[in-house]
Amino acid sequence: RELVRVRYNAFFHTIQDTIPLFRTTQWLWFVVAILYAYGDFTSDFITSNTDLHHLQAYVRFFPSISFVLYSVTFVLTIATMQTGYIKFQLNQLSWTMMVLCLTVGQLKYIMHNIYNGLFWFVLPVLLVITNDIMAYVCGMTCGRKFIHHAFIPFSPNKTWEGFIGGAVFTMVLSWYISRMLAQFQW
Repeated sequence: RELVRVRYNAFFHTIQDTIPLFRTTQWLWFVVAILYAYGDFTSDFITSNTDLHHLQAYVRFFPSISFVLYSVTFVLTIATMQTGYIKFQLNQLSWTMMVLCLTVGQLKYIMHNIYNGLFWFVLPVLLVITNDIMAYVCGMTCGRKFIHHAFIPFSPNKTWEGFIGGAVFTMVLSWYISRMLAQFQW
């Protein structure tokens, strides 16, 4: 939402008077993306949950509903194209699609990881935490003692020792963290 709003606020003077239903079509694209991306997840959830079996008759309509909504949104987007602003509108549509792919697509796979096993959510989170902590510790204790030139020019406090130490400790500790997490029933 925030990424789309940045573009919307920057071009509000162009959008306000000339392009009808601009925000409506953007929100419709968002609804289509959510319905399509989470339709199969919702279907699996309704099918596996015994309390929701009364909704199982409607689950088969998710693909049809998402296709009809996609078609309506596509036709509405094309119908609202204005002469002289088509390049601008296609640019905005491309920006909307990119934001949807970055947000909805990633969240879909996060939800699938959680649904298929919390292990596949907890392990990467713990590895990222381990990497951050060990890179900080290795950078503070050994930083610029062995390799003297800067690691990243726009972040002068980062060191090669911290980067290498974080990577090594993460690989070593990933073996033990995964063994520890495998003991639990997820």
